[in-house]
Amino acid sequence: MGYIKKKVDLESSGQSKQKAKVLSIVIPTFNSAKLLSICLEALEKQTAQKTCFEVTVADDGSTDETLQMLQQFKARSELQLQWTTIPNSGPGNARNAGVSLSSGTWIGFMDADVIPHPDWVKNALTLIPQKPEAGAFEGRTEVTQRSRATPFTHQTENIDGGRYPTCNFLVRRNLAHFHPAYLIPFREDTDLAFSILAAGFSIIFAPELIVEHPPLPSSYLRPLVLARRYYYDGLLSRRFPSRYRNDLDAHQIIGLKIPHLKKKLYSLFVLSQIVFLGSQLLGLSGKGLFLAGSAYLLCLLMTAGASLRFANWRDLSLKDWLVFICQQHVLPWVMGYSLFRGWLDFRGEPEYSDS
Repeated sequence: MGYIKKKVDLESSGQSKQKAKVLSIVIPTFNSAKLLSICLEALEKQTAQKTCFEVTVADDGSTDETLQMLQQFKARSELQLQWTTIPNSGPGNARNAGVSLSSGTWIGFMDADVIPHPDWVKNALTLIPQKPEAGAFEGRTEVTQRSRATPFTHQTENIDGGRYPTCNFLVRRNLAHFHPAYLIPFREDTDLAFSILAAGFSIIFAPELIVEHPPLPSSYLRPLVLARRYYYDGLLSRRFPSRYRNDLDAHQIIGLKIPHLKKKLYSLFVLSQIVFLGSQLLGLSGKGLFLAGSAYLLCLLMTAGASLRFANWRDLSLKDWLVFICQQHVLPWVMGYSLFRGWLDFRGEPEYSDS
């Protein structure tokens, strides 16, 4: 898959650029008018003066009432609000268009489905002069409204850093450029972070930059869609091979740093499925079958436990549980196929260079 190069159609609110500001907040959105309005309401209630920052919404070709909502919101808001529309090509490309329209020397990236804390802007403006060496700050993203969470919702959490989600990210304007080949909301934020680190800048975890990330609506199809996103690991691994191997999705387990923990759990589960099925086909019994079955059940419990980390599992129906268990067996194969396809399709992608 080659790079997508599309002409950006700027359909701004007509507000002319004023004197350059320190901070511009850029929010990509796609068919999320209701969620976006909640995010904008939270920005309206910021404790910082409205003259201290501007807000740019980058509409990624929405077909809902997003533009109408923006016009109505601007008419009653004191926010310095503007927007731009591009053909649908993913949040990274939308953010690039939003940055181009913005005037801030620093860009605060948020997503339409987050709710920023009232002091987010004030804390950002305090941080910037305190850490002049930083290339970016990653904020604290908290999962709220957990009663709504199920294995079929989606939520993002970053409470100790090292995840780099651009739903809550503050970055120097000259570093705020997303690689255009990411056409869905996945890995484009990690690619941006790796490029900042490769350029010699630091990314500092800033727990005072707080946003809430409520779960997105539950859908049985959502886990399958999320598993297919790993196609873009093929692109990220070609551009940043060392950081991809050693730093991606790393978790600390008993003091050990383990990258790619979810992929490793899924790989073990696939292996256990193959071994257990093979033992039955070969007619094994006794100890051999017991060991194969025990390994399979242990891997199933580990992958299921990881998927239920946020879920309000006590309220799941029998149908929910049946769908969930079936999905646990399918998802590792979907992810594996997506990883393999991405590895093949992006094999000609050159390694990132800051030169």
